[in-house]
Amino acid sequence: MTVAARKHPSKRYAAAAGRLRKEGSRLAMSDQNHGQEAAPDPNLPNAPADAGDRARGKRKHQMISSYTILLIITVVIGVATMLIARVTPEVTAVKVSDIISSPVKGVLDGIEISLFLLIFGGCMGVVNKVGAIETGIRALVRRLEGRELVLVPVIMAIFAVLGSAYGFCEETIPFYALLGSVMYLAGYDTMVSSATVLFGAGVGCLGSTVNPFANGVAIASLHDKGIECNQVTIIALGALLCVMAYCVSLFFILRYARRVQRDKGSSILSLQEREACDEAFGGKDSSQVLTRENSTLTGTQKVTLVLFALTFVVMIAGFVPWGDFGVNVFDAGASSHDQTQQLDADAIKDDWNDTSADKYGTMTSISKGARATTTSTVEDSQSWTGWLTGASIGDWYFNEASTWFFVMAIVIALVARLSEADTVDAFIGGAGEMVGVALVVGLSRAIELLMNMSGLDQLILTSASHSLQGLSAMVFTPLCYLVYLGLSIIITSTSALASVSMPIMGPLAQVLHFSPDVVVMIFVAANGLANLFSPTAIFLPGLMLAHVGYGTYLRWAWKPIVVIGVLSVAILTAAMMIL
Repeated sequence: MTVAARKHPSKRYAAAAGRLRKEGSRLAMSDQNHGQEAAPDPNLPNAPADAGDRARGKRKHQMISSYTILLIITVVIGVATMLIARVTPEVTAVKVSDIISSPVKGVLDGIEISLFLLIFGGCMGVVNKVGAIETGIRALVRRLEGRELVLVPVIMAIFAVLGSAYGFCEETIPFYALLGSVMYLAGYDTMVSSATVLFGAGVGCLGSTVNPFANGVAIASLHDKGIECNQVTIIALGALLCVMAYCVSLFFILRYARRVQRDKGSSILSLQEREACDEAFGGKDSSQVLTRENSTLTGTQKVTLVLFALTFVVMIAGFVPWGDFGVNVFDAGASSHDQTQQLDADAIKDDWNDTSADKYGTMTSISKGARATTTSTVEDSQSWTGWLTGASIGDWYFNEASTWFFVMAIVIALVARLSEADTVDAFIGGAGEMVGVALVVGLSRAIELLMNMSGLDQLILTSASHSLQGLSAMVFTPLCYLVYLGLSIIITSTSALASVSMPIMGPLAQVLHFSPDVVVMIFVAANGLANLFSPTAIFLPGLMLAHVGYGTYLRWAWKPIVVIGVLSVAILTAAMMIL
């Protein structure tokens, strides 16, 4: 969705940003400047005289975006093939035109994933138009008034489930300010609320089970390489990692929260941060205070929440391989038969050139008397769960998920009685927020296309397999984890990283006789851990809304992060040795 960073900040956060602007700050919420302190706005009446110069200075030091990083990697890979081809015949040099056109071809190659991202964003836009999610959270925290600490395990559990299911991460940003207000007024500090939100969604992404942006893209990338994964193993490992990380995070957060409640002086926040919290969450601003009016769900919002929850439940069920668990109830009613067809010489040649020419070359001639038979499965009737998307629940992929979210977006709009104009605007606005992520998928595929075209990927795999030959699982697993940890900081999109790396790491593990299922979870776990501390991650705008500095957060978070990382490596190493 963590498509890692799979998604970009949305207009949903404009209201929260506006409140900070009134205080004389300016949030930079674009993908290009995550993690940068906002420079003073030279247009503000009280701005320092050198504000414009400092703003220009800040822009000079902005981090380059994921798009630029991927484009640089694409060019580097293309140039590398030209240089390496001079040294070894195993690599074919790509042409300049291949490098230039590879992003376009990459988008076409990953169109199923990109389309799903756009439709998913459109559905979220419709739900946000109704205002059900934000009001629902307000209703929950108001009901628990006086017992606010109960919110920590509850919200963490909800966010962890959503993170594990579909990479719920960016959607948490409004909750930093909302939960921060509640916790601060209850006697805690905003580090408690920030850690609750961040680690809640973070441990879910770290222990993804059926997350289509992480597990789904990784499994699909391996499938394209002819490597099949056991999703039962992946789901089990993901659930184990998620529960472990949840327990570790909850322990550290509750211990810190109780210490702050007993002694405000033990807060890790600086004096300046506490003063900012006093001004923002001290009750002077009525928009920050939970009231009956702003925390009561309307009937329409209640129904919308139920439908939205149902959408995710069905999607999750659609990606779960029920047949591997011996559950066939979703296939009831389906019937098919095998159909055998005779092929003559011309049909054999055409079939070969349609399916195998890219790998093995074009067939130009064949004996006139050649004959062959082909057997295909013909569907007689659909299952009772396949009438909507054409595939039974448990056999879904991105096309089926796209169809389901598109249908539910329309259903939610009808139930909420949104006008045609509001529905279209909300859907297009939500889809627009996901365009950047969809393009990242294409850019990442461009790298893979160039490597496949030149044979560079095979050279890398061969060289790596020789250098890693004889390594035990106890050595391979930690090294692979560290590699993914570093890559996750550079390539912030989860789906992009999966598309770039899995076609290399999966076959490498297979050559070394290691489980590809565990390799998928090494990628997921390392990527999830990086999202808890990386300066390129999406949580920095949330910390700004909670008035928690990035350095302050790291001083608190490094202990649970280290513990989670060590335990993750231990679990994955044990799994690699067993499987």
